[in-house]
Amino acid sequence: MKNENKIVIWDWGGIVSSHHKGEYNCYTSRIDTIKKLNKKTKELDDETICKMWDECSRDENGKYISEVIINEDIQKWFERIKAKFGLECSYDKFYKVYQEETDKIVYYKDVVSFAHSLKSKCKIGILSNLTLLDKNRINKHYNLSKFDFVWLSFELGCRKPDEKIYKIVEEQCKIPKENILFIDDTPANIETAKQMGWNVCLATGLEFDKIKKSVYNFLEIEGDKI
Repeated sequence: MKNENKIVIWDWGGIVSSHHKGEYNCYTSRIDTIKKLNKKTKELDDETICKMWDECSRDENGKYISEVIINEDIQKWFERIKAKFGLECSYDKFYKVYQEETDKIVYYKDVVSFAHSLKSKCKIGILSNLTLLDKNRINKHYNLSKFDFVWLSFELGCRKPDEKIYKIVEEQCKIPKENILFIDDTPANIETAKQMGWNVCLATGLEFDKIKKSVYNFLEIEGDKI
């Protein structure tokens, strides 16, 4: 029987989409995007490219690209990337290469299948810091239509670990804090959730057994019942 008064909320990056060294991950895709668009950047080491990319992630007001949905703001972000790396391409060309590279990112299908399987046991949701550029990819990985709730930072105008986004989750799902389980791979995101009174599981997609155990304990069911 489905418990409508409990919810398991999933992160995406690191939980389903790989952040793991040794796999083609989100950082690898950024590096290859830049190197494909400007061959001179091959002189830069990978760590430097990632650092430079991160330096472009916020505008002059401190707003992250993962908090904006207006095309003008996204274009400004691209202009920062373009100037930082000396790119001579159009936004459309950049977007095309970015999509080609991010499509190569490894994702954990066993975690996705498990998340979907919980639909018959409780409510399920997604809470992710995400840019508009990545929405198609998260949908390919997760199939957003299967979730009761989808909270994406760029649509909400705020991001984890800001307490504001957690309050939005509580207001919209209307489930008591003690009946929320949040699974995320970032300690800061987990810490805010703990302070809010949520149940938490700090893990990556490579720690599937840990994730399953946390879910089973939260739902108070035996593992072989899902």
